[in-house]
Amino acid sequence: MNYLRFKKLLQADNDGTFWPGYIEIPEEVKPKSNIITDKEDNQKIIKNPRIYTGLGLLLVVSLFFLNKNSALILLILVALIATKEWFDLFEFGIVIPFPLLLYASIAPLLVAYFYGFDNFYVPYFVFPLGVVIYTGTFVSYGIYEKFGSSYLFLIWFGTGIGSIGYILSNLENMFTYLVLISVSISDIAAYEFGRRYGKRKLYERISPNKTIEGFLAGLIFGSFILSVVLYNFLSTNFMLAIFLSLIVITFGTLGDLFESRIKRSLDVKDSSTFLPGHGGVLDRIDSQLFSFPALVMLLHFFDLI
Repeated sequence: MNYLRFKKLLQADNDGTFWPGYIEIPEEVKPKSNIITDKEDNQKIIKNPRIYTGLGLLLVVSLFFLNKNSALILLILVALIATKEWFDLFEFGIVIPFPLLLYASIAPLLVAYFYGFDNFYVPYFVFPLGVVIYTGTFVSYGIYEKFGSSYLFLIWFGTGIGSIGYILSNLENMFTYLVLISVSISDIAAYEFGRRYGKRKLYERISPNKTIEGFLAGLIFGSFILSVVLYNFLSTNFMLAIFLSLIVITFGTLGDLFESRIKRSLDVKDSSTFLPGHGGVLDRIDSQLFSFPALVMLLHFFDLI
């Protein structure tokens, strides 16, 4: 048997995240049979931590969204963990202190929740000022290479989590919960359908495992569920609800690709290992961080909020 011939298989246990790892398998010893027993499939499902983590996340989110106050607490906890993940990814050290970065994630959330968007500009003024004062006073090295990623976190995560807080404050907590679930269902449908039936790559340079077939499946499932939510909670007709849903779900996919691009530039698989089988908190909410700002803009544009 010739063991010099190998087939390279790109591995990824989380669609939407990039992992340039290869497993080399002798081509001659590949399974000859295409028959996969139901027992083997069931064993893989039972042993997959992704499923248990996903069910646990659903339970936790559902419990926290029983009322607005507990939902806000959950968003603060999410911001806290996500900030730590970003802090570790970019190795800020003392250049950008953790409390200052934490301000970039929590301040927009609290301002949007309690004061709306009238004062939403305040964190975007205070944070850069704080960074300049701190780095100009206490740090004399490694400053400029850290600036961009800290501002990006403020703009990307701060705006995203702030938009979720704004929707939570101005509409029902159940509406916010169902929008979150709709975007997540879109992600799940895209992952499962793309894994089984995907043939054509969506954007191979950023996320090699995302397919056009998976994207379309996620768009259809997510948009249908979200359109039902919008139709039942807002004063709108069903056609407008479908139109809004298509845009929001599309932005969710862009958010997934955006974070994948960041992780690929850093050569990391996940933002952290906080959620077994799912990666980090940033990996789970990247779609929502794009979809909720889009939803806020659309609701204001069509005077639905």
